[in-house]
Amino acid sequence: MPYLQMKEITKTFPGVKALDRVSFDLELGEIHTLVGENGAGKSTLIKVLSGAHKRDSGTIEINGSNVHISSPHDAIHHGIYTVQQHFSLQPNMTVAENIKFGNYGKPKSILINWKNLFREAAAFLKEIGFEDIDVSKNVCELSVAEGQKIEIAKALYRKPKILIMDEPSAVLPKNDLERLHSIMQRMKKDIGIIYISHHFEEIFSISDRISVLKDGRNVDTILPSEIDNDGLVRLMVGREIGDMYPSRRESQTDEVVLKVNGLSTNKLHDLSFELKKGEILGIAGLMGAGRTELCEAIFGLSNCSGTIKLNGKSINNRNPARAISNGFGFVTEDRHGTGLVLPMSVKNNISLAGHRKICNLRFVNTKKDRSAANEYIEKLKIATPSMTQLVEYLSGGNQQKVVLAKWLFNGAKVLLLDEPTRGIDVGTKAEIYRLMKRLTEDGMSIIMVSSELPEIIGMSDRIIVMHKGRITGELMPGKTSEEEILSYAAGLKDIVS
Repeated sequence: MPYLQMKEITKTFPGVKALDRVSFDLELGEIHTLVGENGAGKSTLIKVLSGAHKRDSGTIEINGSNVHISSPHDAIHHGIYTVQQHFSLQPNMTVAENIKFGNYGKPKSILINWKNLFREAAAFLKEIGFEDIDVSKNVCELSVAEGQKIEIAKALYRKPKILIMDEPSAVLPKNDLERLHSIMQRMKKDIGIIYISHHFEEIFSISDRISVLKDGRNVDTILPSEIDNDGLVRLMVGREIGDMYPSRRESQTDEVVLKVNGLSTNKLHDLSFELKKGEILGIAGLMGAGRTELCEAIFGLSNCSGTIKLNGKSINNRNPARAISNGFGFVTEDRHGTGLVLPMSVKNNISLAGHRKICNLRFVNTKKDRSAANEYIEKLKIATPSMTQLVEYLSGGNQQKVVLAKWLFNGAKVLLLDEPTRGIDVGTKAEIYRLMKRLTEDGMSIIMVSSELPEIIGMSDRIIVMHKGRITGELMPGKTSEEEILSYAAGLKDIVS
């Protein structure tokens, strides 16, 4: 008998049936991967199991006994811990405090032994292979990838019986991901792991079983040996995706739209490059290379020196408002934290950066507002019951489309994309790639940061590689390889050498 059995689980949100009699089971000693397009019901199912959502109907059995899980506290009581795609860490507390949250020392003591706290947290990080993080740092000082590692460490510290991992690979660089896979293989002999991923390579390498959801329903549960990439895609999306990356244009203009010269911050060192009209310039590099910092500097989010010219004219993006008025848009890597206002509607998020287009004096022209929302919901095929639906209830892929719609409505001419397909299913990725190609054909210029080397090679017209805040290589996608990009990213090769 499986250790966990979820039977006929149904969950409905306003206007959406997220789960329709879904069943799922988990054995101890296995990694059971849950896959499907964004909106298929994966996150809703694990939120029901973790107590974040109350199921409308269905049963949950653990070790043969029917259990009632109506809150995260209930789930923890039954040994269920979740590593969420979006962090539950306390940003103004240290790494050590977050790892040992609620377990700081002797139960009756009112004082915390900080020396012991830091020592024990550091020892645990070393044990699981994440010793490169300073446990005395506040979480708000960490990068997204480092935050994900602490989220994982916090869950592992509690010795779960069922561990749920929602897209940890979306933000972890390759070396940390390999380390995580190794940890999971060691751990799984004692626990059951539910793993959600959109990355086919890891799905086939770590899974003992794979379950596919589509439109809130069970599709199939198979062994990795029983299916290949194409077969899994067909189960997930119900159709052939075709070529993932659109074909490149045969000829491109030499017209320079953006010219950056000597750009420097406390993390960037004398960066100079050009962006042409209708070009996708890929930015590759390892974690900490300065790729996100480059986008932030261009968008006016950090103090910098050097010059930026737009269409031959010097500009000063001293803040985001000035950058927006100069025609820049920035799709950040953290769409929940900095890309969207989750409690607001789809309509209001789309018009968020472009109020001047829908306002007459101080009043919003509701007709224009609704017209714009309808236009971009249709153009980008945003799956939502209505334009008034709160963004927080959309799937990750549709949330990302709303972020893109915001900048397209605002009329951005230069679009900065930081990990544009992170945490997005294969079908929606293909849609976003086609949209990017269409935008560049219409004259938009794009700077795309990505940790996925196939994406960098498949989508870029030109590739810049960064290492420790410097540009170490400039490569053409048709004449390079993942290995060559990595050698520049690791500092083993340098453009000046």
